[in-house]
Amino acid sequence: MSGVRSVQWVLAAVLTAGLGSGCARAPAPVVTSQRPKWMPPEMVCPQDAVEQMKRMGLKVGDRIPVVVDETQNRPGSAHYRSRFVMSLPKVEEGELKDMSIAGFLYVANHRVFGRYDRAYVRYYEGGKLRDFYEVPFCGVLLDPRWDKDGEGIISYPGPERGTAVVQDSKGIILVVERFP
Repeated sequence: MSGVRSVQWVLAAVLTAGLGSGCARAPAPVVTSQRPKWMPPEMVCPQDAVEQMKRMGLKVGDRIPVVVDETQNRPGSAHYRSRFVMSLPKVEEGELKDMSIAGFLYVANHRVFGRYDRAYVRYYEGGKLRDFYEVPFCGVLLDPRWDKDGEGIISYPGPERGTAVVQDSKGIILVVERFP
């Protein structure tokens, strides 16, 4: 019987030594990047946005110069707050001439971000506006002067809490297939 106990004791010692020396490890922690608080919330582009944009002659990567807020279509600085906005393409001809691109502005401490998820196309008949229709769209707002610096428009804190002031009312909408 003492031989059996000796074998059991040896097996227990080997097993304990094996576990203690790293044979069985806890899984490595998964490193995930946290989304900065100043970034806009995560959003998903409308399902058929890329197809609809192709029909309008747009492809992913195209840049559309715009007046960021139709209500502030004037020279000089502009004041923004986080809200729904209609942007006006600054083009002379083509289908974009009769379109407004809609989305949301998000004011951060140092940037104004734009996420555009729809466009409103005006329909004219006999020179008169007859109707407009909504189409899915997917785009983000870029600063025309600091394009390589990232997305959004560089801004300064506005006079009221939650507002931002930018140098002028112009921006660029970059056509994308998903929001960053």
